[in-house]
Amino acid sequence: MKKEKKEIRCKDVEDFLQPYLEDKLDKNDTKLLIEHLKDCPECMDELEIRYLLYEGLKLLESGQDFNLKAELEERLYQSEQHVLMIDRLKTSAVLFVVAMGIFGTVQLVLMMVG
Repeated sequence: MKKEKKEIRCKDVEDFLQPYLEDKLDKNDTKLLIEHLKDCPECMDELEIRYLLYEGLKLLESGQDFNLKAELEERLYQSEQHVLMIDRLKTSAVLFVVAMGIFGTVQLVLMMVG
């Protein structure tokens, strides 16, 4: 059975931005947001504005130098890598369970034959 690819629409992105900035967005929603932002410059612009407000004001008050665009790009990259790592770990776990099942079956057959 073919798995249906989930997507979010621009009007739904609003609900994802603040939780993303606050590190409260779950892995699946983070993945959907990142995929949408790759193809939607308008929503990416909105995230940049939100990020500027969310992080920029804190940095301005502290007097630190910053490059918010680069920081946001790095944050998105790290989020994407985190999502990919979790997906790979899940795949590895499934493959391990399958391999152990095959190994157990082979051992059982060898015991029965031998």
